[in-house]
Amino acid sequence: AFISLQLAYFMPFYEDLKDRHGYADAIDFVVSDLTGTGIANRDRELERVANLMTRFLPTGALDALALAMTLNARILEINLGIANQLKNTLSAGETITEREYCAASRKVASMSDFHELIGMTRQAGETLAGIVRLPMIRSLLRTMRMPARLAGVVDLHLFLERGFDTFTGLDDVDGFLDTMQSRMSEVFWRVFKTPLAQLDDTVPLDA
Repeated sequence: AFISLQLAYFMPFYEDLKDRHGYADAIDFVVSDLTGTGIANRDRELERVANLMTRFLPTGALDALALAMTLNARILEINLGIANQLKNTLSAGETITEREYCAASRKVASMSDFHELIGMTRQAGETLAGIVRLPMIRSLLRTMRMPARLAGVVDLHLFLERGFDTFTGLDDVDGFLDTMQSRMSEVFWRVFKTPLAQLDDTVPLDA
């Protein structure tokens, strides 16, 4: 429920970018697969088959998975802190508004924390983009579909395929990553630096 609330708040900040060629899928991938809304099963799978994966996957793919897991762990830590702060601050049944969400975020983390996370997101994206240039990587990913299913690591494999397809579909990967880095910085500047009195305290985030 908390993740759904966050998505309801953050995704409108990126809607205008989705009209650009290839950006819609890429934005959804960054939000879901890199910054943490769809990663729990994938990371559990990786812990279970880590030794096996190192024998079959190229270094670039392993680096991307490691970066994504590190990023997700840090974001999860912050999100749990924000959720607990809101729980302790609000009365039962009280709605969460932008002002309350931002106030809770400021008690748990800082703008510098999120600058670090934005940089990690950029690095993970660059690493995944590098996979696109690896020889025979498309054939390798296709060949691994059935073994991944038999081994019970479908989410792990889908992460790599989605990452490959996402960055293959972009004409200018660096341009996309530049745009996302800039926009994410603007969004978190609002969360951490805008005076609370200027933020909405009337409309629930999930409205």
